[in-house]
Amino acid sequence: MKALVLGASGQVGQNLLRILGLNGIEVIGPPSSKLDVRDESAVKSYFDVVRPHVIFLTVNTSGGVDYCENQQEEAHRLNVEGTQHVANFSEKYAARLIYYSTDYIFDGTSGPYSEEDQPFPISVYGQTKWEAEKIVHSFSPRSLILRTTAVYSWDRTSRNFAMQVWENLQAGKVMRVPHDQVCNPTIAEYLAEVSVRLFQMDVEGVFNVVGKDRMSRAEFAKILAKAMALDPNLILPISSAELGQKAPRPLQGGLKTDKLKNTLGTDAIDIQESLKRFRRLWRADTHITGQSRPASSEAERCKEEILKLTQKYYSLAHASRDFTPHKTRVNYAGRVFGPEELVNLIDSSLDFWLTLGPYGEVFEKKMKTFMGCRDFVTVNSGSTANLTSVMSLMSQQLDHPLRAGDEVITPAVTFPTTLAPLVHSGLIPVFVDCEVGTYNVNPRLLEGAISNKTRAMFLPHTLGNACDMDVVCDLAERHKLYLIEDCCDALGGTFRGKNLGTFGDLSTVSFFPAHHMTMGEGGGVFVNHARYSRIVRSIRDWGRDCWCAPGESNTCGKRFGWQLGELPRGYDHKYTYSNIGYNFKPLDLQAAIGVAQVDRLPQFIELRKKNFDRLYQALMPYQEYIVLPTRDPRADPAWFGFPLTVQNGITRNELVQWLENANIDTRQIFGGNILKQPGFRNIPHRIFGTLKETDRIMENSFFIGVYPGLTEEMIDFVIEQFSRFFQKVSPSCKAFAI
Repeated sequence: MKALVLGASGQVGQNLLRILGLNGIEVIGPPSSKLDVRDESAVKSYFDVVRPHVIFLTVNTSGGVDYCENQQEEAHRLNVEGTQHVANFSEKYAARLIYYSTDYIFDGTSGPYSEEDQPFPISVYGQTKWEAEKIVHSFSPRSLILRTTAVYSWDRTSRNFAMQVWENLQAGKVMRVPHDQVCNPTIAEYLAEVSVRLFQMDVEGVFNVVGKDRMSRAEFAKILAKAMALDPNLILPISSAELGQKAPRPLQGGLKTDKLKNTLGTDAIDIQESLKRFRRLWRADTHITGQSRPASSEAERCKEEILKLTQKYYSLAHASRDFTPHKTRVNYAGRVFGPEELVNLIDSSLDFWLTLGPYGEVFEKKMKTFMGCRDFVTVNSGSTANLTSVMSLMSQQLDHPLRAGDEVITPAVTFPTTLAPLVHSGLIPVFVDCEVGTYNVNPRLLEGAISNKTRAMFLPHTLGNACDMDVVCDLAERHKLYLIEDCCDALGGTFRGKNLGTFGDLSTVSFFPAHHMTMGEGGGVFVNHARYSRIVRSIRDWGRDCWCAPGESNTCGKRFGWQLGELPRGYDHKYTYSNIGYNFKPLDLQAAIGVAQVDRLPQFIELRKKNFDRLYQALMPYQEYIVLPTRDPRADPAWFGFPLTVQNGITRNELVQWLENANIDTRQIFGGNILKQPGFRNIPHRIFGTLKETDRIMENSFFIGVYPGLTEEMIDFVIEQFSRFFQKVSPSCKAFAI
C-alpha cells in the first residue's frame, strides 16, 4: 500500500506522514522539488512513476481566505484546476482520492451544517473549494471528501490561528478577534488520525471531521491564551464588520459530526482533549528547544531562577579536575555532559511529568533525524530494546512472524542480552564463529549456517566495528531473513556511507552511561520499515493496540468503535491488547537528558575516532605481541572501545594487570564464548562449524577506552604504559614517541 501526501509540508500533511507511518502504510516521499498540482504535465509525470494507491490532497493557498479574494485567478488555478489534475490521474491509476474541504462552502446563516446541507459559498475561497468537491466526486466516485474548519496546531512554520495568538500575545500585543464568527476548533493531529481511520475503513462520500465543541473565534483565542500561559485579556473581541476582512466569512458556521460518530462509534474530540495535545506539542517546542516564553507568573519566574542557578551549580560541582598519573582513574567509558543536561533534568522534574512525555517526543524526533530512519522508539535500556525487537518480529500482526523453534543466526562472542531475548522467546540461536581483529561474526561462514529453519539474523557490531553489511544484506534478501542490528556499541558508525542501524528491519541502541551518549538508563529501537512502527510501540506499551500518548485518549478517532479479537464491539481501545508486551518506557526525566546529549553526539563520535586513531598509531610497533583491531575499508566506525588480542607468549592477565595497576581501566570482550557462561551452558542451540576463534577471543582479548572523556594527558599516559610494558617484556621494543 503506497500513500501520497500532497501538501506534506503543511500542518495536516506533516501529521498525516506520521500517522500513516504508525499504521504501517508506506508513504511515497514528495518529489525533491515541490510538486505543483497546477502543472498538469508535472502531475502526470510524477504519477506515472510513483503510481500511488491512495492520495491525500491537502494542498491549500498559503495566503488564506483573503488571499483568494485578492488573487481570484490564482485561487482557481490551485483549488480547482490543481484538484482536477490530481483527480484525473487518481482515476487513471485507480487510486483513492481523499480531499480536504471546508465549512466555508456554506454561507453561515444557519450553521452548524451536516453533510447533506446544500453549499452556498460567499467567498472566492469557499467557491473554489466547492467546485473542487464537485470535481473530486465526479472523477473519483470512491473518493472521500473531508470537510473541516479552524484547523490549528503548534507549528512555527504555519500561520494557523493558534500561532497567530502566540505571536501576538507573547509579544504583549492586543489581538482583535471576531466574536461573531463561529467554528469548531480542530487540532491537525486529530484530523490526520481520523483521515487515516476512515480510509482504512474503506468509507467514501463526504464526512465532517472537526472538533466536537462549537464556539466563536474570540472565545477560542482566549482558551488558547490560557493554554499557553498567556494573558487572555490581550484578546479584544470585536465584530467582523469592525475587523474589516477582505473576504466575507460564514458567521454562523461550523459542522455537525453525527455521521462521523455513527461511523467511528466515538464522539469527535472535545476541546479539552485537543488542548491537552496542543499543550504537549507547545511545551515540547517552547520549553525544550530553548525558545521559551517570557516568564509571566511568579511560578515561572521562580523556575527561571532555579534553572539559572542550575547552570551555576554545574560550573561549581562538575568542573573538570586535573589528571594525576597512576592516581586518577583512566576509565574505559563514562558520562560526558554539560549544564544543558542538568537544566533539562531540573526543568522536567519541576513539571513533574515523570512518564514519557514532551521531552520523550522531542528526543525521538532528534534521534530519528540523526539516524535518518523511518521511526525511533525510546525504551528503558538497550537490553529491552533487544527484547522489544525480537518480540516485535514474533507479533501475530505480521504476515510471517518468527515462531518458537525458528532459528536465528548470531555470533558466539556476544553480550548476554543480545542472546537472552532469543532464549526466552523459544527461538533457537545458531552460533557462528567470530574473527580476531574485527571481533564480529565471520561473514564467510554465515551462508553455511543457514538451514531450512533459519528465519533471522541478530548481529551486533562489536565495539562499534561494522559487520560486513554487503554480505549480511545480500543473505537477508536472498533467503528472506529478518535482520536485527545490535548497534548498542556502534551509534554513529557507517558502512559505505550509510548509518549502521539503518540496514536491518530493526536496530537497537543503548544509552547506558558507558555508551556513545547517555540517558542514565535507556535505549531505543530504530525502525526502518513502516510496518514495524506500530508493533514496536505496542510491544513497548503493554502490548496494547491503542497508540495514544500517556494521558491522552481517542488518538485513533474511534476509541469505542473497534471490534478486535473476540472482544465485544466498542470495547475500550485503551484496554485492547493485540500483542504480548510490557511497559518498557523510560521516564521523561531520562529523555530530558537525552535531548541535550543528542546535540553532543557528532562531537562525541569524532572524539572517539580521534582517540582510537591515536592509540592505533602508538601501538603499531608492538604487533609482534598484540593483534590490533581490523576495520573494513568500506566502514567508518564510531568506536566504543579499542580491542586487543595478545599473542606470542604474552598473556592477557599480565598485560591487563599491568594496566590496571597503573589505574587504567580494562574490560574483557563481553561474554567471550557465551556458551561457556554459567547461565547459558544448557540453552537449546546449534553451532555451525567450530568456535575456535571465539575461544581465542575469550582467552586472549580485552579492550580499553576511547570515550570522549579521555583527555590528551590520559591517552599519553596510556601509550606510555604500553611502551613501558613492552620494553619490560622485550628490551628490543622501541618506545613510541608521544
